[in-house]
Amino acid sequence: MKVTTRNGRVVLASDESDKLLDVHTLSENQFRSLGVSNVAYVRPALTEDGEEGCAIHAADGSPLAVVEDMETAWGVILQHDMVPATLQ
Repeated sequence: MKVTTRNGRVVLASDESDKLLDVHTLSENQFRSLGVSNVAYVRPALTEDGEEGCAIHAADGSPLAVVEDMETAWGVILQHDMVPATLQ
């Protein structure tokens, strides 16, 4: 899928064809799956030592890692070509 715009609206283009899909017509599950492999979120957590750290999760909630601080978390996410987001 390719994300693009047409007449000011965000649309998806299938890799197999030139047919464009309007994101407003996606089901809730289809919409939730967009970008799952490209987005990671960070939230406060405890490290294995019991100290404060940051947990990195995939957009679907799967745990990826726990690191020492927010700066390290964002660096790890960016290094893996993902988009970071934070949760408080």
